[in-house]
Amino acid sequence: MRDTHEKRGPASTPDPTSHATEASLAAGTDTPNGEWPSSAAALRARWTREHARRTWAYGVVKEHLAAQPTASSIRGVARMWCRDITAAADALAQERQNQEHAE
Repeated sequence: MRDTHEKRGPASTPDPTSHATEASLAAGTDTPNGEWPSSAAALRARWTREHARRTWAYGVVKEHLAAQPTASSIRGVARMWCRDITAAADALAQERQNQEHAE
């Protein structure tokens, strides 16, 4: 069983746009259709941007949890985040599956 008291997450929250170019920010990615970047430098830049975005999102959730007044409200809000994220993932996965079957 995983130790639930282990420290998780990054030590700092970098700016998600600090490693991205204007073109990749506009498109949201360096490569079309989720393809792998063609060079090691492009792969590293993509990983850095994705890591920064995950780090930022984790920080937002953590701040929201920290703003709760009681331990039980922290747990309730955490369950709400889990529920909402899972629902969004299910909806997006179903949409993607429908697109794949339509092609």
